[in-house]
Amino acid sequence: GSGRDAQLQGTIEKDIANLKEILNAVRLMRFKGEQILELVSGYGEVWSAGVLSQLLGHQGYDFEFVNAKDVLFVEDGGRNGPEVLWKRSRETLQKHLATLDTGDRRPHLVITGYVASTPDGVATTLKRDGSDFSASIFAHLLQASQIYIWTDVSGVLTADPRRVPGARPLECISYNEAMELAFFGAKVIHPKTMQPAIYDSIPIYVKNTFQPQAPGTCIHVPSEATMQ
Repeated sequence: GSGRDAQLQGTIEKDIANLKEILNAVRLMRFKGEQILELVSGYGEVWSAGVLSQLLGHQGYDFEFVNAKDVLFVEDGGRNGPEVLWKRSRETLQKHLATLDTGDRRPHLVITGYVASTPDGVATTLKRDGSDFSASIFAHLLQASQIYIWTDVSGVLTADPRRVPGARPLECISYNEAMELAFFGAKVIHPKTMQPAIYDSIPIYVKNTFQPQAPGTCIHVPSEATMQ
């Protein structure tokens, strides 16, 4: 409704005002700290998810916006990238969802990708391929049955199409095969994205945003894996 639209607009305008202050301080100090970069780079995901949630609501769908910074906590894993604090994230998410479920209402969710919070509640991101990683993380936390990764190619190809004109999409490959392809430079999905899916044996579908009817590739065939 118009009230939620006004609330979203007010939030975005407030964020922009805060960003202007942050960037002006960066300009004056000629200093860009890691935390500043993490904070600034995550705003686009938050705004776009909020706008999408409102748009779906206007079209008659029951959706609620969830800011991942409020429910997803990670710590620095060094060279391995951010490590998810699964127990804290799961408990926080479940508490948040309990506030959205009222009676028979179980709304669908629009959750921001890429962003998270540190254990101290400081805004951070999931770094490279963080949006795909978010999809897999929340699929695990919400016990989803499928994961869809939308990209600019029609699935995982047999070879680099720029070098091999006859390259074609693979219908289905195992988690291990997808990891091997990624290790050797194929632009499939990052191995860390597959880890939460492997734990629950959730199939991952790699689809083309520009050709949504194309079948894409299913990454499944369970592999042995462990998760802390």
